[in-house]
Amino acid sequence: MEVSEISVKKVNRQEVLKYLGFRGHEIPSDVDALIYECIEDIKSFSKPKYIYQIFEIDREKTSKHRDRVFLKDTDFVLIGNDINEMLSECDKCVLMAVTLGVVVDNKIRVQQIRDLTKSIILDSCASSAIESVCNEINERIEKEYNAIGLFLTDRFSPGYGDMPISQQPDFLRVLDAQRKIGLNVSSSGIMIPRKSVTAIIGISNKKQLKRFAGCENCKMFMNCEYRKSGISCGRF
Repeated sequence: MEVSEISVKKVNRQEVLKYLGFRGHEIPSDVDALIYECIEDIKSFSKPKYIYQIFEIDREKTSKHRDRVFLKDTDFVLIGNDINEMLSECDKCVLMAVTLGVVVDNKIRVQQIRDLTKSIILDSCASSAIESVCNEINERIEKEYNAIGLFLTDRFSPGYGDMPISQQPDFLRVLDAQRKIGLNVSSSGIMIPRKSVTAIIGISNKKQLKRFAGCENCKMFMNCEYRKSGISCGRF
């Protein structure tokens, strides 16, 4: 497991507009110009790093006749029916952790004092950027395994479906993410740096159906402003 660096090649402007709450109406020219400025800022001062490791999956029957799924040679048990179902045809999985770095957090924090509007736009651009970086890493891993006749599942993170966000500390511990890429988690489950992602990807010898998880599997389902407006944030 090596620490790797990667650049932010793309920040999806349409995704940024969704995060900012623009839904089809005209964008003021000064805001539009600031969005482009913030996109370039995020590309410039993001210092993304990532690690991933392949684990064998072990299973054992419980009293409820359900498989208890855990990572071999660790004490990390994967909790939740959704993640267990996703990995049902997998003997191995990828655990990955990705961060844009602490500089991004610092830049957003500074702008919260100087220019609140810019800080909000920077935050939205950073959210889009981390998703873009994760997608690129995912594609690299998928290409590698497809070349040897293996297939990947979707990407699944603590907090999705019924996999509790409380698994985040164990996730980072198994990867030694704090030491390797400076990624930690607060007592309330918030990752530090904030613009970071952890995810599990199953590896199978069978082609995997790419599932549309749906908004109802998101922890923000009840309070999501996107869903109330009849759209999704695009993460599912």
